[in-house]
Amino acid sequence: MAARARVPRPRGVFYGWWMALSGLYLMFYTTGVSFFGFSAFFDSIRLDLSWTRARVSLGPSIQAAQTAVLSPTIGYLTDRFGPRFVTAAAMFLGGLGFIVLSRVESSWQYYVAFLLIGSGMGATSYVMVATAVSNWFLRNRGKALGLTFMGPGFAGLITALLVVLIREYGWRDTALLTGIGTWVTCIPLALVLRGPPEQYGLRLDGDPPLADTDDLPASRRRQNAASPIVEESFPSVRGVLLSRPYLLYVGALSMQQVAITAMVVHHIPALVSYGFREEIAGLMVVVFTVASIPMRFFSGALADRFDKRLVVAAMLSLQLAGGVLFLFVANIWVALVFEIVYGSGWGGSNAARLSLQGDYWGRGIFGSLMGLQVGAGAIGGLLSPVLVGWIADDYGYRIAFVTVVIPLALAVLMVLAMTRPRSGDAPTVRLAS
Repeated sequence: MAARARVPRPRGVFYGWWMALSGLYLMFYTTGVSFFGFSAFFDSIRLDLSWTRARVSLGPSIQAAQTAVLSPTIGYLTDRFGPRFVTAAAMFLGGLGFIVLSRVESSWQYYVAFLLIGSGMGATSYVMVATAVSNWFLRNRGKALGLTFMGPGFAGLITALLVVLIREYGWRDTALLTGIGTWVTCIPLALVLRGPPEQYGLRLDGDPPLADTDDLPASRRRQNAASPIVEESFPSVRGVLLSRPYLLYVGALSMQQVAITAMVVHHIPALVSYGFREEIAGLMVVVFTVASIPMRFFSGALADRFDKRLVVAAMLSLQLAGGVLFLFVANIWVALVFEIVYGSGWGGSNAARLSLQGDYWGRGIFGSLMGLQVGAGAIGGLLSPVLVGWIADDYGYRIAFVTVVIPLALAVLMVLAMTRPRSGDAPTVRLAS
């Protein structure tokens, strides 16, 4: 009989929490450099290469298109082969993309750089990390995902650092350092991720292995044997794809992605056009991301206790309120309120939404479903930065951002319209608590 795979088991600490911490850093770095961070590069690239805003925006749009194409495959590969080496390979490609970006002289080189970045970072890393962490938890899934997705909350610190580095050393050297940093820090931490705990003789949430329950007090043994958690199991993606709850779920994510991608790409340039200095605009991004940190964990904890659908709708409503407020930013105080409200809503939606997905469709096809919905959502991310950049070139950013408020309102309505799916004749998976 083949030896069972082993996983490091630090005394007293469930390995799933170490994965959540590793995911926190991976999401912190990749979100900071490939999502929020591009806003710091935006004007420097535009002025150095004498391009229009719409042309520069094509880079992130290509990244979003690559995400749309690759995410379903990435999700399937993560479910099929585990997240460890898939994530490490993705980090290699993402780092290479930034190194290529540092040498860009023409449009085609610029687009190749973003194809590589899109292959290894952004939403693709989001799929791999979220799938890995989700597969190790059930009762504490919201908390674990909330911890992991605190990473993007700190990502604004990277954006502020990039603003300083670009000012001191130029955008090309900064892009080169970013790529090398990806290889040095993210690849080793990607190797911390593992497949489901059952492969290593462990159980969800750190519950003791069945063989160890004889050592527990009699009351605890009875609890483990008699109090199972029932999780719906959907054995195939095909049975879920065209269901009404899943279509509404994907639609809500797509509408949210339309808004957040345009906001992130044009965040600093828009504030500069409102009259803020570039350094202040960079600090506003820090406020935006840091303000999201408490709600990232708090919303996950709420999702573990209350109706996940209502928690997600509440977070999206906060983001919608912030989006409306952005149209009226006139001074630093209004800007600060916007950053806090919008950041809290966007950050809080992540852990709660992924906890909702795990609750509705289980662990077995989590990565595959997540890859498909992130791919669909990336279509909005493909179009909205270019649309906002094109309108801003002619009419300014206040008019441009009107176009990404309505999708957030639709996202709230779609989540509220969801109902819990049923797996039909598919067997349920009984997991001892």
